[in-house]
Amino acid sequence: MHLPPLDVAVYPVVAMSRGTYSIRPTRPSSTASSTSSASSSSSRSCTASPDFLSIQKVICTVFRSSKITVQQAERLHGQLHQVYLTKLADGSRLVLKCPPAYNVRLLRHEKYFLETERTTLETLHEYTQLPVPQVIKFDGEGGALGSPYVMMSHMPGRKLSEIAASLTLNEKSNIDRTLGKYVGALTALSATQFGMTHRVFAKKGCKTWRGAFLALLEAILRDAEDMLITVPYDSIRYYIGQSSHYLDEVTQPRLVAIHACDPQNVLIDEHTKQVTGLVGFSNVIWGDSLMSGGIADGSDAFFQGLGECPVRTGSVKARLLM
Repeated sequence: MHLPPLDVAVYPVVAMSRGTYSIRPTRPSSTASSTSSASSSSSRSCTASPDFLSIQKVICTVFRSSKITVQQAERLHGQLHQVYLTKLADGSRLVLKCPPAYNVRLLRHEKYFLETERTTLETLHEYTQLPVPQVIKFDGEGGALGSPYVMMSHMPGRKLSEIAASLTLNEKSNIDRTLGKYVGALTALSATQFGMTHRVFAKKGCKTWRGAFLALLEAILRDAEDMLITVPYDSIRYYIGQSSHYLDEVTQPRLVAIHACDPQNVLIDEHTKQVTGLVGFSNVIWGDSLMSGGIADGSDAFFQGLGECPVRTGSVKARLLM
């Protein structure tokens, strides 16, 4: 399936505060939640998060109704962004994803995570039948929170990481087979350019996978240099350069969800042990399908679901290593 690049406005990332906070509903019996988590790059300092009334106001603004009542807002930890699971009076649930704190130093590619997640989920709902959250569309940017955010439907199920230890071999194989099928549906989507999602959808991507990959690599190395991390930068650039011609074998940009099979992002029905949903589509690029989550270390059942197992030729091995 071929997707034309979409025209997507680039939202400014004006980050909110993050960390220890107190959610105070209108009822005096409600209590507060706590603590923040570390990001993937470094320890993050924390400040106060948005209060309950701000979240209530945002949801009423999105749905253009003052009659909607938020009963509960729970901060989900272990995330780079501020993520809240909200429960409405009618029993429905929504997930509100906000930028990190203003004092959180983002890596170059992390600056576009919210925009990438929003546009990716909209694309998946339009072109696939995958069980992913549905984005709640709204006018404007940040509303009461004063910054851009993503609001989406809540997916049922427990994280695979939480129940993996209790699964039988047969249940694990069935889950792997399903994940292989889902990854196949993801990588079946293609675009006309390579690179980061926000650039491809704005028609500013690269014509070749080699160009896009080297640009991504250089951004990562510069992030490391900025943070004074000691690694052999010149050697990395040299050896990647020596093998970069293998990247020219990739001629069709495919949707690559790097964390699609991360146990933290796979939701499982606790009773049937079936996959109920996939989340975590903020780190998505258009490039080599070999970079997709699950392919580098997939099980036999995974590749059965995928429909094929990449033959580990010299060029495929080189691309997987890179």
